[in-house]
Amino acid sequence: MPSSFFVQRDNLAETVVETVDAIVPAPGEVVISIERFALTANNITYGVAGDLIGYWDFFPAPEGMGRIPVWGIGKVTQSAHPDIAEGSRYYGYFPMSEELCVKPEKVNERGFKDGVAHRSELPPVYNQYSLVSVETGFDPAYENHAMLYRPLFTTSFVIDDYLSDNKFFGANTVIVGSASSKTGLGLAYMLSQRSDIKVVGLTSKTNSEFVEGLGLYDRVVTYDEVENLDQALSAYVDMAGNRAVLARVHRHLGGQLVCSCGVGITHWDAREGEDPATLPGAKPTMFFAPSQIMKRNEAMGPEKYQQMIGTATQAFFQHVDDWVAIETTDFANVEQVYKTVLNGPPANRAYVVAT
Repeated sequence: MPSSFFVQRDNLAETVVETVDAIVPAPGEVVISIERFALTANNITYGVAGDLIGYWDFFPAPEGMGRIPVWGIGKVTQSAHPDIAEGSRYYGYFPMSEELCVKPEKVNERGFKDGVAHRSELPPVYNQYSLVSVETGFDPAYENHAMLYRPLFTTSFVIDDYLSDNKFFGANTVIVGSASSKTGLGLAYMLSQRSDIKVVGLTSKTNSEFVEGLGLYDRVVTYDEVENLDQALSAYVDMAGNRAVLARVHRHLGGQLVCSCGVGITHWDAREGEDPATLPGAKPTMFFAPSQIMKRNEAMGPEKYQQMIGTATQAFFQHVDDWVAIETTDFANVEQVYKTVLNGPPANRAYVVAT
């Protein structure tokens, strides 16, 4: 019997692994055996924002429980679809489970869209499954990297593109909150290639040495030093979601803060605090990568934009092992790995769970 990992929706620290019924596909459906998936702070954000953005809706769970989505790779073990071959492998959005049933639509040589009814109103970027092959850009040597960094680095790339698209809102400095996070690291990598932008990393004392050692930030400031940030026209990209830190950044920079962009919630347990809308400086807004992706797809065509992201991603893969080591464990340890990530993993580690 396959197993699935559940969390309590109103208390992400409460978890359980349960066996579930084996799936028999109906006509037009396929069952994917999930081979492995990545687990990062980004997945914790999915849980924290589960109701706000609809992450709980991708993979239904018993009342009060949820299945946090992850990015992974799986193999088709049962196919009742004429265009999907058993044994083919796909990369995409999965639950932390051992198998998933999908209903492929718009099947082509690059992949398919899951057309199951309960996902029809959810953002289409999360419903796409890509065939894992060299032709679709998957290097066998970097499959773990693809699961770990492809979705995060896509967000990093799109944030950089969003800021550039808006001429950085007039800022000459970008402050990256939770600078040690995987998405923060990817954003710093992109921004470091812009000679006219100063990149400042905001991080904890614990992670400051790691962040400084990356060589991607022009300056590293710890959370207890927020008031030492330079008074310069600045954009704040907030990966942490820590309201106390957000308030201090806004009050310190005031009118010099021309963009305040919320992306992640790595500090998921620090959501209490004053209403961000009352803070001085730019009004804090949540960044939603699919919106910028859809805008660019319409402007230049999805193939060209995806090629740009793919080229930058492959270049990033060539460097990231210098900074972060990947650890692989099996599904029997999923609760332990999840709680490590939930409570703040070492910045120089990344985790892949094999089923």
